[in-house]
Amino acid sequence: MGNSTIKIENCAFVRMIQINRPEVNNKLSIACMKELKKELEHASQGDTCRAVVLYGNSEWFCAGGDLGDYRRKSIQEIKEFGDAFISLHLTMQSCSRPIIAAVEGKAYGGGCSLVEACDLAVASEDAEFAVPEMRNGLAPAMGFSGLFANLGKKQAMAMGLLGEKLSAEKAKELGLVNAVVKAEEVLSYAIKMAEQFQNFDPMAVNLFKEMYTDMGQRAYENRLRIGQAMMVALFKAKGEKYEII
Repeated sequence: MGNSTIKIENCAFVRMIQINRPEVNNKLSIACMKELKKELEHASQGDTCRAVVLYGNSEWFCAGGDLGDYRRKSIQEIKEFGDAFISLHLTMQSCSRPIIAAVEGKAYGGGCSLVEACDLAVASEDAEFAVPEMRNGLAPAMGFSGLFANLGKKQAMAMGLLGEKLSAEKAKELGLVNAVVKAEEVLSYAIKMAEQFQNFDPMAVNLFKEMYTDMGQRAYENRLRIGQAMMVALFKAKGEKYEII
């Protein structure tokens, strides 16, 4: 099954969700984020799905957000983009099924945030992770919300202020991904990881995810909202054209 921005495949009890916007390096439009949210909500229902694998293509997992030329967007339109981003991430947190990121190529900006928001992650040896907004004249905002809580200050500052890229091995060292494998093994490794949940009680898995989420939910959502407000202020203040990374 497929639609305009994502592709869906059911592999036994594993829901495979592919971000399918190769023409824009799998950037997240509002429509794409809404479709991802809908599929994750669907995956949470019933017993046919025990885990979700989220992936892109061999070059780009996700290049971030896609708002186009923000100079032509109203404050309301920018807020609507932010609302879709926040809603997707909160849905990822509340999804009763584990979400596993299978990362090949690059995960930049909001794409790096997507990886962080997943419960588990596997990356190819050549994968890269970055929040490069500062190099493009802006600053990381919503996409940095989860990274803030999971990286030490100096590493977070290097990524946010300098746009420093993380190799797959460095991302593993920092806890952003669980495993690094050859590119041709990424999806199969993620599926094998997902298959383990066939033998686990779905209620137990869901309760653990709820407990983990509740421990940091309020602070996480507040950081997302602060990032949204910063994004609106910064985008409206800038003069040059810039497509969100």
